[in-house]
Amino acid sequence: MPEFRSEQSAFPSAPVASVPARRPAPVRAWISAMGLQMTVVVLLQVAFALAVARQVGTLSTGRALLTLALFVPESIARRLLNDYDDYKRGVDVPETARKGGALALGLSMERVRAVGLVCFTAGIAALGWLLWTANPWSLLVLPLSFGMLVYSGGPVPLGHRGLGEVMDFVINGFYVVAVVVWVNVRALPFEAVMAATAAGFLFTATMFHNDLRDSAEDLRAGKRTLAHALSPRASKVWYALFVLTPYPCVALIAYTFDSLRFAAPLLTLPHALWLVAGVTRSRLGGTMPSWMHLPRLLASFFALLALAAWI
Repeated sequence: MPEFRSEQSAFPSAPVASVPARRPAPVRAWISAMGLQMTVVVLLQVAFALAVARQVGTLSTGRALLTLALFVPESIARRLLNDYDDYKRGVDVPETARKGGALALGLSMERVRAVGLVCFTAGIAALGWLLWTANPWSLLVLPLSFGMLVYSGGPVPLGHRGLGEVMDFVINGFYVVAVVVWVNVRALPFEAVMAATAAGFLFTATMFHNDLRDSAEDLRAGKRTLAHALSPRASKVWYALFVLTPYPCVALIAYTFDSLRFAAPLLTLPHALWLVAGVTRSRLGGTMPSWMHLPRLLASFFALLALAAWI
């Protein structure tokens, strides 16, 4: 997150009593805690999947809109429940809590958990209906949606056992795209698998970047991630693989659909290469490029294919 420093006035003034920092108004605090920036990224991911689905079969406007809508509460639930679980396990403490997170904003963490569970339930109910109406047997994949609950929660949080990147690839990346295509056109061809794979690697890169930057803090909190299992050199190689693999995937999609429109995400390749070069030259940790580059890369990657496919 960007840091802001107050500027000193050029003119001397009489000393004034210090004023305690104000907390954001409750509504603004909740909006910030919900992480709506990543919600926008997820909605663009769904639009990306719908663009592929439209090429495969005929879309129903109602089903497509419901698919988009269900990922709003689902994305908010991811953020809030992750904040709550990190608070309960001591990964986040008030003194060092992530800026913009629920704990740093002074929200009741029990309310954060309750709102997160309500949002998660709403998203699951809508997804369950879409799966059932696509094919009742499709409900067999619904348990994968509960994977987010065991990322940082449950008796054995998988994200604290070095499996965060695997969870992000399978659930937040591959599963989301695959299930969106399936519930809308009842098919999952090669192009959809490639789109799901591209999304999986992009979300994996986002998680890995965060873990590399926060590896020291995570270790002090007892959280072990993939960043702790790899040497710095190996970490940089895997980082490059995660960031760059989505581009051959969309090239294959464009080739099999016989349409250059589906190669539009290749326009973000210079940004991806710049990011890889920045991480390769860094010492890892706090000297790495800002994590904020990853949501921007994901958003532009998904948006370009969605726009190009619908024009």
